[in-house]
Amino acid sequence: MIRAQSETSPPLPDGPGKDTFASVCSLCHAPTTPFGKQWTRQEWEAKVTEMLQEEPDVTREERAEIIAYLAVNFKPGGKIYINKAAAKDLESALEISAAEAEAIVAYRRVEGDFKTFEDLKKVPAFSSSKIEAKKDRIVF
Repeated sequence: MIRAQSETSPPLPDGPGKDTFASVCSLCHAPTTPFGKQWTRQEWEAKVTEMLQEEPDVTREERAEIIAYLAVNFKPGGKIYINKAAAKDLESALEISAAEAEAIVAYRRVEGDFKTFEDLKKVPAFSSSKIEAKKDRIVF
């Protein structure tokens, strides 16, 4: 039986800069866009600078708030949003092969969002034992 793809997303993590991030960045893309990323502060700074280069109304302080929020909440070793992350982001965050990451995304696309770690065990061509140590960081 094929489950419908879930339209719900985990909420944005709370913290300083959340409201600024949501209000500024949501003008161009979904606020869930960073859910698959685990970037360093420098990577976030480069991306925010790139994205806001033609937004003169966004102040230096707002840009700094957004960068700080992203760097704290979407960093290497942070939460892994299994239902939102792209295959390349899963490959990096879970330290698995590209083929395994693609298998997770393909399964998710057909069967719908994962609800539990047990659901990951159903993905063909993927051994969930490889990520057992990371299961407490996975967000469903």
